[in-house]
Amino acid sequence: MNTLQNVYDKLADKTELAKHEVELGLAQDIAAAVNATLEFKEKRKAAWNKASTPLIGLYDILRTEYQTALKAQKGIEDLKQKTATLGLEVPAKMLENEKVISAVLKSSQAKVSALDKIINQIPNLVLWKQA
Repeated sequence: MNTLQNVYDKLADKTELAKHEVELGLAQDIAAAVNATLEFKEKRKAAWNKASTPLIGLYDILRTEYQTALKAQKGIEDLKQKTATLGLEVPAKMLENEKVISAVLKSSQAKVSALDKIINQIPNLVLWKQA
């Protein structure tokens, strides 16, 4: 009977060791997955930093173009009012410029709006929130 008990005791010890090895292996797998996730987070940040500079630069250029076109349009409107007050005709070239400015305004406003949507969505793709 002692021999049988010794066999059971030794088997129990080995079973517990195997159980601890499995738990240790599982913990190591989880740690590796967490580390890999954190590395991807850093890669996303680096990619955002690399991509955001030209996007923001383009956004600034388009926004400045739009604001400049608005000033030009206002200047043309002021000129039209002043020439009408003086009883003069607006030069034909100025009317052509008004059409060009109007087209630039529409185009740049659409581009700024589209780029604004893209830029505002990028942080959702790059950043993450911890629960």
